[in-house]
Formats: sequence, C-alpha cells, structure tokens
Amino acid sequence: MTTTTRRTALALTGSGVLAALAGCNPATSSADPLPARGSAAAAPTTRDWIAFARTVQGPVDLPGTAPYARTKRVFDTRFDANRPAAVMVVQRSSDIARAMRFAQRFGLQVAPRAGGHSYVGASAANGTLVLDLRPLHSVSYDARSRSVLVASGATLYDVKKHLAAVGRGIPTGTCPTVGAAGLALGGGLGVESRAHGLTADRLTEARLVLPDGRSITASAAQHSDIFWALRGGGGGNIGVVTVLRFATHPAGEQGIFTLTFAGGAAVRVLTGWARWIRTTARSRWAGVHVDATGHGRLHVSVVGVTAGGDERAAAASLVHTIGTSPTATSYRRLGYLDAAVYLGGGTTSPRQRFTAGSDVLATVDAAAAAAVVRAVTARSRAGLPGSALLDPLTGAVTDLAPGATAFPWRRHTASVQWYVGDSSYASARDWLAAAHRSVGPYSAGGYVNYLETGQPARRYYDTNLDRLATVRRTYDPQRRVHSGLAV
Repeated sequence: MTTTTRRTALALTGSGVLAALAGCNPATSSADPLPARGSAAAAPTTRDWIAFARTVQGPVDLPGTAPYARTKRVFDTRFDANRPAAVMVVQRSSDIARAMRFAQRFGLQVAPRAGGHSYVGASAANGTLVLDLRPLHSVSYDARSRSVLVASGATLYDVKKHLAAVGRGIPTGTCPTVGAAGLALGGGLGVESRAHGLTADRLTEARLVLPDGRSITASAAQHSDIFWALRGGGGGNIGVVTVLRFATHPAGEQGIFTLTFAGGAAVRVLTGWARWIRTTARSRWAGVHVDATGHGRLHVSVVGVTAGGDERAAAASLVHTIGTSPTATSYRRLGYLDAAVYLGGGTTSPRQRFTAGSDVLATVDAAAAAAVVRAVTARSRAGLPGSALLDPLTGAVTDLAPGATAFPWRRHTASVQWYVGDSSYASARDWLAAAHRSVGPYSAGGYVNYLETGQPARRYYDTNLDRLATVRRTYDPQRRVHSGLAV
C-alpha cells in the first residue's frame, strides 16, 4: 500500500556534444549493473554516440552535458550521484529497437525508466543506457472492450484521471508519480487489490521490444511464456515494455477511514487486523502503519478504503475484531478521483530520499506481530525514524494459484514494507537487516517492487524463480536489459 495518509505520516515523523545530441532528427528511416554477457566491445566514443543520436528522434544526453544532470534523475535523491553512460529520451517507441542494437554493438545494458521509483535506482544504474520512457504517456480507453491502453511512461495519476472520467478504474497503488508499467510488472499492490486483484492480474496484453530488437505482443494467446513473466516478474527482466492493455472495472465513490491506536496496543491491532482482513468482504481494504516516534514510543494507525457509504460499518467491524478502542477516528466519502488524490497526497509527489525493504508473512499471529513491533520499537529507542507498513494479500489476490503468474505470494496474509525517510543510508540499511532478522522465522520472502540491494532473486520469486529464469535466458541471454536483480 502507498497511501496519502502514509505519505503524510512519514513526512511528519560539454556544450558542443550537447548540441549535437539534443538537436538531431533521425534520417528518413544504484546498484551497479551486471556486466552484459557475450561482449567485450570497447565503450562507445563521443563520435559513436553522436552517430547514434542522429538515428533517433529524442535527445541522447551524455555526462557533462547540461540536460544529463536532470534527465538521469530518479525519484529517490540518494541516486543523484549515479552515472549512467547516457540517457535517451524516447519520443517514439520504434527508436527502442535502435537503442537495443546500439547496446548490443557496444556491450551496454539498457535500463528502462517509466516512473523512476525503483528502490535500488535501477533506472539510473551506473554505466547503463537509460531509456527514459516518460514522454510516452498516453492513456486510451476503449468503451467496447472496457479495456484501457496505457503507454509505458504513464503515471498512476495519468491513468486514474483518464479512467475516472468514464467511470472506470484499474487496481493500482496510490503514489501519483509511480509508473503504471513498473507497478504492474512487479505485481501491483494497492487499495483495490482485495476487490479486483493485483494490477498485473488485470493485464491482458503487453507490447514490448526484445533485446534482439524485435517488437512483439505478449498475451495469454501469444508469447504466453513472456506474458506469464510480465505479470509479477518485475520490470527489466525480459525486454522493454512500450504499451500495456488492462481490463477495467466500474469505479464509484469510496469511503476512507483512519483509526489511531495507542502504541501499547500494536500487537493486538496487528493480530486483530490480520483476522479481519482474511474474512471481511472483498470490497473492504485496510493497511496498518506502525511508526517509530522516539523514546521507544510507537504511533499505530489503520487506513481503510471501502465502497462509499460502508466506511463506518467497516471500521466498526474492524475495531470489534481488534478488541480495543481507537484513540482517534476519521471518516471520508469521496468520488473516485478525489479519493485517489487524497490517498496519493495530491496529483504529484516531490522527489525524496528514502530506504526501504520488505518481508512477506504467511500469517500474522501474536509471535509474528510481536516481531514486527520489536523491530520498530528498537528503531524508536534509537531516536531514529522507521516504519512498518502492512498491506493485505487476501481477497482477490488469492483467486490465482501461486504459479499462475510470476507473482508468488497468493497464499499469504500480508506484505511488510520497512520504510525509513530522510536518514543515514548506513543506519537505515542496518535497521532493515535487523528487521529482517526479527521477522525471519515468519517471513516467506519479499515483494519485488520493494527491491533491496544484495538480496537473492529467490527471495522475491520463491518457487517461480526457475521458470522466470528460463524465460529470461530464452529472450535475454546476455542480460542486456537491466532490472537491478540477477534473474
């Protein structure tokens, strides 16, 4: 979950080369990247880059040029010092194949960028050719099929705004600047997951450019192996996705409730929430925040989203299951787009510095809940910021088998996102490691959209890793496309 309330709570606690590259029209026709295999080619020279830039429509920005410092940036400011080999601003999808051929010639890895929210800065990785897809941000709804065609550079707000105008929606997260493509390719948890499944579960086809330059469409009927991998396998493991088609659902008013509890009730809140979230109506969603506030104290809150008009009844049902009264409550009933704006903290989100990771819990019993609470309490005692944000994996997420898509966590209760805002990276990483140890006996793995540096791929894909690795080797044997994770 990435809610507005969550964002609010966390906030509280060479010129000549430039001219040659940026001004050319085509002729008529974070983690460091893994080394691309099968090539010992020399790095491209400035002359090579200029020649390449003349074959594509958008600018190609190199280190030392004025636009490069801007176009290489991603959401997390921690990666501002990264140094990609170049950033190609993609203005037409046909140029991606040209980029793939150039990368093949010089042994480069290609790093696709949509929203740029990778937790390991994958789309600003050192030495890669970054393909900035943000200019490709069209959203088109087809009333006959009730599906929406989303270009890979579109953000969640782009999609929500367009669909809300026709009374439709797709299940997504809430941060407005997250790329719809990246979210969907990793699975896509959000406030409508219990009602309508993951973002990936609504994907019906995707167009992508493979590392060999071929453009294909993947669906259940064609290139089904790739289609399987795209639904939860994460971005950058097979090729560069250019367009996605999703089945939509009706979108109406939403009810939102927030319940705040005493810090000492944290374990009881987590266990009660876990019981409730497994049995309550699918139209109801709720996530829990446990935040460090210093001196060992905790702030505990639950944010819920329901069908409009059900927010108070849903909250009362949850409180009854938890068995303790909240210290504060709030309720709202908003139109679909207004709810998206509220939950996302606005229509855009400023760049920020953060460190985060995840665990996936099969159950949230008293022992698992206590382990979560101990981890956040330790951070609070140290006088440092840190949060555990639990999102449900129940409801419609369970409708598919764990192997039906690359997303494996279909029989689990919750994901835990460990989140640290602007703080020392070394301190935050140490705390993440301690948090993983605390919940280790209860953790099945992690969520690939909350990727962490240095973690093995099996932690994110579980029993689906071998099949995913086979697909990746089939279409990208040289690991030409960079994802930040070795699959």
